[in-house]
Amino acid sequence: MTLNEIENNGIIGAGGAGFPTHVKLNSNPDTIIMNAAECEPLLHKDMELILNYSDEILNGFKTVMEITGAKDGIIGIKEKHKHEIELLNSKVSGNIRVKPIEDIYPAGDEVTLIYMTTKRVVQPGAIPISVGCVVQNVETLFNIGMNKPIIEKFIAVAGAVENPATIKVPVGISFAEVLSNFKITVKDYVVRSGGMMMGVLEKDLNKVVSKQTGALIVLPSDHHSVKVYNRFATEHDTERIAKAGCDQCSYCTEMCPRYLLGQPVRPETAMRNRMFSNQDQPMIFAGNFSCCECNLCTMYSCPEGLNPRGATMIEKKLIRQKNLKWNGKEIPVHPMYDYRKVPTQKLKQRIDVLRFKDDGPLTDLGFNPEIVRIPLNQHLGAPAMPVVIEGQVVKNMI
Repeated sequence: MTLNEIENNGIIGAGGAGFPTHVKLNSNPDTIIMNAAECEPLLHKDMELILNYSDEILNGFKTVMEITGAKDGIIGIKEKHKHEIELLNSKVSGNIRVKPIEDIYPAGDEVTLIYMTTKRVVQPGAIPISVGCVVQNVETLFNIGMNKPIIEKFIAVAGAVENPATIKVPVGISFAEVLSNFKITVKDYVVRSGGMMMGVLEKDLNKVVSKQTGALIVLPSDHHSVKVYNRFATEHDTERIAKAGCDQCSYCTEMCPRYLLGQPVRPETAMRNRMFSNQDQPMIFAGNFSCCECNLCTMYSCPEGLNPRGATMIEKKLIRQKNLKWNGKEIPVHPMYDYRKVPTQKLKQRIDVLRFKDDGPLTDLGFNPEIVRIPLNQHLGAPAMPVVIEGQVVKNMI
């Protein structure tokens, strides 16, 4: 398989970011890391893929190593997944190995995963290839291993549903049609796509599944997390509440996983800048561009219930607009790194999801929609260009 085939198949990062895979693999790393950390609460998609399609995934893994010339392959997977680890260990050998890691959030952040599996530290403003690594999501490797155009997507449906599941759906099917196949257990609900921590509330269920969609989580309208999402629905809300409530305790920074790995991310500085900035003189700290947007600061760390993540997102936007760069010196891993990790179970308790069934078996629901709508912009970069015209008949050749 070649980079051109990967591009023509429309393969992008299936973990949510949507970075074009052929661009990411046009490099010369010494190490490929499979991101099987799957740290968003309630999601089981990657583990279900490993249990059911390990050969295809490992075929994709080996293909990536061949394309890039990498000599070392690491599968980063949480140590709690003993059955999946046993299965993978029975099928890998030589220069591919399984590396069990702690059950913490956000282990799936690629900078965090690189450190947990190799002890290499990605420096501020740098990307994984700077330390010789390329990180690939489980489903992305599955897609490479299948070597077919991407017309279907695996997603998790979880939360307030009777039977949570991992399902395969056509790209372009509406959220509403997907959810119509599930028994929702609450009367008034909202839907969050992508995950409890890093997803978004979906106001329009006519929106369709894209190649980036990873999950649809059904939540009661009065759920604690929903109240937090709604409280900070706009930048104005984030700034207004920051000015009124932030006491600069710095817990958001002290618990930040990127800060603990030496990145100059300081959410409390972003909060202070929102407190004292005005439109004519915005205060900006360039180091906050390294924020991975994991949302731990808002959903877990802040004792006042404020939105440091939102403040940091505002700052990242300003940094892009002004093309600012971090010019600080190299920073080592924080000496308290090992003592400030957030256990996933504790996070689940904090965001109130222990009430929901925490499983998601792979289930065939036989989706065959009459209509799909294919977004042209479902990856990072410029939107795709259509190769068909309105009214043209196309066939599924797979």
